[in-house]
Amino acid sequence: MNGLVNALSLSPLCRTIIAHLERTGSISAREAMADYGITSATLSRRILDIKGAGFKISHVQRKHPVTGRRYTRYVLVREVAA
Repeated sequence: MNGLVNALSLSPLCRTIIAHLERTGSISAREAMADYGITSATLSRRILDIKGAGFKISHVQRKHPVTGRRYTRYVLVREVAA
C-alpha cells in the first residue's frame, strides 16, 4: 500500500483512522466522535497527517438528509493496480 512505511511512524490515533478508512472507505466527524471519541478538529488534523504520510484522501461535501446540515466525509482513494 502506498504510504505503508510512513504509516508506521504515525500516531496510534492516525493508525486507528487509517484502519477505519481501509475497512469502510470513508469517515465523517460524527462517526469519528461516536466510534472513537475524536473531535472534528482533531479528525481534520489527523487527516492532514495521514495525507502527509502518502495516503490519498479526498473530501466530499454532503448534506444530511434529515437535518439538512452540511458536513465533510473523508474518503480513502484506492489506487487501481496497473
